[in-house]
Amino acid sequence: MLTVQLKDAGFYEISWPTQIVEGTTFIRPGARESVRVFVPHHSPEVEVYTGALKEGRLIYQGPADMAAQLTVLTNRNN
Repeated sequence: MLTVQLKDAGFYEISWPTQIVEGTTFIRPGARESVRVFVPHHSPEVEVYTGALKEGRLIYQGPADMAAQLTVLTNRNN
């Protein structure tokens, strides 16, 4: 379900270099900065980063079902 929400919000899946934790990375480029979301396999939590693709800063780590946090992912004004 989260994958569908991310795609509907303009994110697309990318290949990411080898990771310690298995999961899927999604990206949505923005005018000022990108938003990157890492969805670990077998975990209810996500990690959300903003900024440059590789040097992004972590802005959220926690349950994906937190509705208030999903608004961060769908904000298209970045």
